[in-house]
Amino acid sequence: MNTTTGMDLLYRKCATIEPGTPPLTRREIGVLLKEVPEWRLENGHLYRRFSCRDYWECVQCTNDVVTIAFGEGHFPDICITQGRYVDVLLYTYGMGGLSWNDFILAAKITTN
Repeated sequence: MNTTTGMDLLYRKCATIEPGTPPLTRREIGVLLKEVPEWRLENGHLYRRFSCRDYWECVQCTNDVVTIAFGEGHFPDICITQGRYVDVLLYTYGMGGLSWNDFILAAKITTN
């Protein structure tokens, strides 16, 4: 695997996952996690919680994430909880694990 920097992730585009493509290895995930420090690994998913002032701001945050996801063609699980948190989970279900797409999207969501 080529090492990358967070800036490189911002300039990459999510790619179509070909059937049979293996997910990232633990080592690759460990390297890439350093590039998206606001995110953490939780139950095999890339996870981040965004804190908002109120429910309306949660909706706006969710819309921002959805806009980025549509632009990349890679879609996270999103949940508003307690009316003030937006939980975003990234995982490539077709691979059964994490892919470059998850880290690319995490970097782009982080900079928004």
